[in-house]
This record gives sequence, C-alpha cells and structure tokens, in this order.
Amino acid sequence: MIGKLRLVGAGLILFLVVAVDFTSRIMSTVADGFLVVVLLVVIWPVISKKS
Repeated sequence: MIGKLRLVGAGLILFLVVAVDFTSRIMSTVADGFLVVVLLVVIWPVISKKS
C-alpha cells in the first residue's frame, strides 16, 4: 500500500515538474511576443514619419 502511494506520489511530482517547465516556456514565449508588440507600437510613429 505504501509502495503504491510512493509510486503515485513520484509520478505526480514528475508530471508537475514537466507541466511547470512546459508552462514556463509558453509564458516566456507569450511575454517575449508581448514585448515585441509593445516595442513596435512605441517605435511605429517614428518609423511612419520618416517614410
């Protein structure tokens, strides 16, 4: 009984480690995209005046 609980606990922890890593990559990509969009919005008036 205790052995099965330990296996389930280890499996759950392994799943959470993978899920957190995957989620952090998604959040990092979304944050990078957001910063690029903000940069373009800030710079766009300067670019459009020169052309």
